[in-house]
Amino acid sequence: MKEARMRNRTIRSTLALLAAACAAPLIGTARPAAADGDLAWVTLKGENAVAPLMAMADHGHMKGHAKKWPAGKAMTYVSADPAGKVVFATSAAEDAIYAYDAHSGKRLARIPVGKTPKGIKVDRKGRYAIAADEGAGTITVIDVERLRPVKTIAVGPMPHNSVLSPDNRTLYVTLQGTDRIAVVDMERLEKVGELPAGKAPHNVDISPDGTRLFVANNASMDLTVIDIPGRRIVKRIPLSPPHYGVDVTPDGRYVLVTGIAGKVVTVVDAGTLEVVKRIEVGQGPHGVRASADGHKAYVAVTGLSKVAVIDLGKLEVTGWIEPGKVPFWLAVLGNT
Repeated sequence: MKEARMRNRTIRSTLALLAAACAAPLIGTARPAAADGDLAWVTLKGENAVAPLMAMADHGHMKGHAKKWPAGKAMTYVSADPAGKVVFATSAAEDAIYAYDAHSGKRLARIPVGKTPKGIKVDRKGRYAIAADEGAGTITVIDVERLRPVKTIAVGPMPHNSVLSPDNRTLYVTLQGTDRIAVVDMERLEKVGELPAGKAPHNVDISPDGTRLFVANNASMDLTVIDIPGRRIVKRIPLSPPHYGVDVTPDGRYVLVTGIAGKVVTVVDAGTLEVVKRIEVGQGPHGVRASADGHKAYVAVTGLSKVAVIDLGKLEVTGWIEPGKVPFWLAVLGNT
C-alpha cells in the first residue's frame, strides 16, 4: 500500500512537471508583438503569395494554417468576407482574383476579372466581392458564395480601390485617371454619380457614420476630406510622398495614411482634421489596417519586408512581424 501511494505521488509530480514545461515558452522563441487575437492577411508581392498574419505571430505553427499561400503574379490587394471564411486577393499581372479558405489556406478559385485588377473589397454583408479593374475602367462584381462574376460595371478611368458605405448600399470607387470618385448603387449594381477628390485619387476609406470620405491622392499628394451629403471637399491635408494607403480606425478616432516613397504613417485626428503625429516605420509603408477593437494598427513596410505593429493608444511602434518578401496590403477581420 505504501509503495502504491509513493508511485501515485511520483506520477502526479511527473505530470505536473510536464504540464509546466509545455506551458513555458521555449528559450529564443518568445512570441513577437503581433496579430494576437486578430485574424489578418497580407499580400506578398515579392513572393507571389498571401500570408496569414496570425500564423506568422505563432511562428507559422498555428493549427490549420499554411505559413504562405501560393498565388499569382504581381499580388496587390487583399480582402476577406465579414465572417472570416473566404479571403480574396488580386493578381494584377494575371487579370484574376484568387480566393482561399481563410483558415486552411486552400485555394477555392481563380476568378477572371477585368484588365489589371488592383483593389478588392468584400461588402459588409458578405454577398459580393468587388474588384477594381484599373486597366479596363470597370469594376467586377463577384458572387462570394458561388465565386464567380455576376456583373461588370463601367465606372471611369483607372479605378483603383473602393469602400462601402456603412449601410452597404453605396460603393465609392477612386478613379485614379481623374480627380473624381465614382458612386455605385449596390442594390441596382450601376454607377449613379461622382464626387470631387484630389488629383489621381488612389485609396479611400469612410467615417463610421458614413458622412465623410477620406481620399489619398497621388498627384496632388494630399488627403481630401469629402462631405458626402454636401458633395464637397471640406479640407486638403498635405501628405508624405505617394503612393498611399489609408484607413479610418473602426472607432472613428484616427485616419492613418501611409506613403510608399516615404517612411512615415501620418496620423490625422478624424474630428479636428489635424495631423497629430507622423510615426516613422521605415522605408516604403503602404498597406495599413487597424484592428477591429481600434487598439493597434498593422502597416506593411515594403522596403523592410516587415509589418509594423502600432499601439494606437501610445501612437508608437511596439512590435514587428516578418511575413515574407515585400508585404503590400493587409486585411484584418472586422476591418478589411
